[in-house]
Amino acid sequence: MLDFWQQFKTRSGASIQSARHTSRMKNLWIGLFFCVFAALFPARAETVSDGFVMKNTRYQTPYWVKKGAQNGPTVVVIGGVHGDEPASFLAARQMRNWRVEKGTLVLMPDAHIEAIRHAKRGYPRNMNALFPGKANGDAMERLAFQIWGVIRDSKPDLVLTLHESRDFYVNNLKRYGQTFTFDFEELRPQFGRVAQRLNARIPVKKNHFLLKVEAFKTCPTYCAWRYLRVPATSIETSKTLPLALRIQLQKQATLAFLEDVGLQIAPL
Repeated sequence: MLDFWQQFKTRSGASIQSARHTSRMKNLWIGLFFCVFAALFPARAETVSDGFVMKNTRYQTPYWVKKGAQNGPTVVVIGGVHGDEPASFLAARQMRNWRVEKGTLVLMPDAHIEAIRHAKRGYPRNMNALFPGKANGDAMERLAFQIWGVIRDSKPDLVLTLHESRDFYVNNLKRYGQTFTFDFEELRPQFGRVAQRLNARIPVKKNHFLLKVEAFKTCPTYCAWRYLRVPATSIETSKTLPLALRIQLQKQATLAFLEDVGLQIAPL
C-alpha cells in the first residue's frame, strides 16, 4: 500500500510538472507571436508634415499638420494674429509637442510673424481686418489670403484663433479677456457646452470663460462660418493675468474644444 501511494505521488507530481511546463511553453509561444506581429505590423503613429505661407518673404511663417493614427475630425488652431498677444503664440508653439492619436490638428503658431518680431498688434497693419485676403493684393493681404487658404484646404470641423485682451470682459464690456468671442449667435449652444465643461476645471471663478458674440466680418472666425459653415471662435485671455497662467488657460481651452469635437491627444 505504501509503495502504491509513493508511485501515485510520483506520477501525479510528474503530471503536474509536465502541465506547468506545457503552460510555460504555451505562454512563451504566445509572447513570441505577439513580438513578431508587432515587429512586422507596428502600430501606426502620429505623422507630421509642415508647410509655409508667404515663403521667401519677411512674412514667411510655418504651419504643421499633425495626423493621428485614427481618422477623426480636423481642427485648425492659429496663434499670433496680433504680435502683442504673447500667450496666443507661445501656447500654440507648445501645442507642437502634443501627440495626436485621433484626428488631425493643423497648427500655425506665428501667423503674423512681423508683428510678433516688433511686439505690435499689427505691423504695419492689423491682419485680423484683412480676411479672407487677396491673392494679388499687397503683402499683408496676400498673407491673409494664404492663411485663409490653409484653413479652407484643411476642410476643418472647427477653427480656433488664440487672442488676448487688455482686461477682463466682466470688468469692461468693451474688452474680451476670458471669453470665447465668436461672430454668430447660432454657435452659442456648442461653445456654451465647451465653456461649461472647461470652467468646471478652472478653480478661480474670475478666470472662467464667458461667451461674447460680436461679428467681425474681416476676421478668420467670421469667414470660417460665413463661407465654409465651419464653427469658429477666438479664445481670449486677459493680459492682467500672469503670462504663464494665460498660456496654461489657452491650452486648457483648446483641449476642451478638441475633446468636444472628438480629436484625441495622447495624455500630457
